[in-house]
Amino acid sequence: MVKGAQNEAFTIYESWNVALPRFSPRSRLHSLQPQGTGTALIECLTSYVARLAASHGVSPSALLSSTVAPVIGKKYWLQGGARDGTTGSALSKSFNIHTRAINGIGVIASDWVQTLQTLTLRNDLAQLTMLRWQSVFSHRNLLRPTRAWCPACYEDWASNDQPIYEPLLWTFRDVEVCLLHERRLQAACHNCNRTLQWLPRLARPGYCEKCNVWLGNRAEIKDDSVTTEELQWQSWVVSNLQEIVIARNHLPMPPTERIAEALTLCINSASDGVMNRFSSLISKPKNTVWGWLQGHSLIPLNDLLRLCYFINLRLVDFLFTDQFVVPSADPIAQAEFTGNRPLQRRESPKSFDIFAIEHLLTAALIAQLPKPMTEVAIELRTHKRILYKHFPNLCKKISERNKKYRIKREEMIRESKSETLIQIRKQLSRNGIYPSRRRVNKLARSPVDLPEKAFSQCRRYAGLIANLA
Repeated sequence: MVKGAQNEAFTIYESWNVALPRFSPRSRLHSLQPQGTGTALIECLTSYVARLAASHGVSPSALLSSTVAPVIGKKYWLQGGARDGTTGSALSKSFNIHTRAINGIGVIASDWVQTLQTLTLRNDLAQLTMLRWQSVFSHRNLLRPTRAWCPACYEDWASNDQPIYEPLLWTFRDVEVCLLHERRLQAACHNCNRTLQWLPRLARPGYCEKCNVWLGNRAEIKDDSVTTEELQWQSWVVSNLQEIVIARNHLPMPPTERIAEALTLCINSASDGVMNRFSSLISKPKNTVWGWLQGHSLIPLNDLLRLCYFINLRLVDFLFTDQFVVPSADPIAQAEFTGNRPLQRRESPKSFDIFAIEHLLTAALIAQLPKPMTEVAIELRTHKRILYKHFPNLCKKISERNKKYRIKREEMIRESKSETLIQIRKQLSRNGIYPSRRRVNKLARSPVDLPEKAFSQCRRYAGLIANLA
């Protein structure tokens, strides 16, 4: 050892932390902030999806087929409505009902919320739908079948450089007026006059997906003004719906039995506890009101709004207040509730001649051309259920005979078409023409002698089948 090394001081080096840093989880899609959060004009989920696709520079159809549908895992979303073994187009025309339900209270809305929250790592997307009201409102008459918008709102947002979106309030079927501008919501494009679905394949917020025109141009709207009476009713509807949209963020959802309790209070206050009298006051069948009380069916939102308007009660009080007093009914509100129409009275039951009906059913059983039971019931001017109740054996025989006839007829039609295609291929080959699929299909659809002869033969076979059935 070197003698001088003992006097050297040790060098202290900087210590390093070799542990890997913790990264926050990364979302697969942009964690886009919904518009109008915490207000009555909160964005709907279909509008959020359209803006989310635009932020990624793709169409909603591409976003669905490449990212959303594989995570949802449902067959009808994956195939795009196409048959097995074929490739469909996502968000096609057949998806109008499905896209409307994205903003609703059913399974489709739940699937989209869970999927988009997984892809964006957000936990507030359920507020963009009506999912929290699934135990309170019925899905019937809840949402609009097609889009509706206020051109003045679009124009104001565009002029102030604000994002263009569609509030959840515009999806309700009963909302027809924008209270901010006191103008009617538009339900068709002013340029092409076509209705627009909630989530089209090539959606651009604020633009028509059919002709790509800007929907915020109020100068092109001919007449969007509303009458005083309509504005009064719409003001009450919109203000009540705005209250429940805000209340769901601060109050727990009312249980299912809450509707029955509130209805009982209304019946006791408005008609002294007599349900028949109350059903007559609100112009609803007694069985319908009884079903609401027993919890067998949920009240559609439009009926609930008119009910509360008739008894002069706020919708939020009906849903959340434990005790309330129903004031006397307003005659004007009652007239609006019933639509100025006389109450419909139940018709007396029609006579049912068992022997005559049995004779007619026997004749239908041995008729040359079999008919389905639905058509037979229409000819007898009665309901198919009544016929099955009184004559189950005869009805089953008529239905089975029609089923056999239909199967044989379809088989003969398929065989005739197949024979027609074979003859067309042979004829093309004899003429030195390659029998491609497109050329054969074109000749099969054209009114040439060969296919017409084959189809006439098919119709003759169908008549023979009717005699054998």
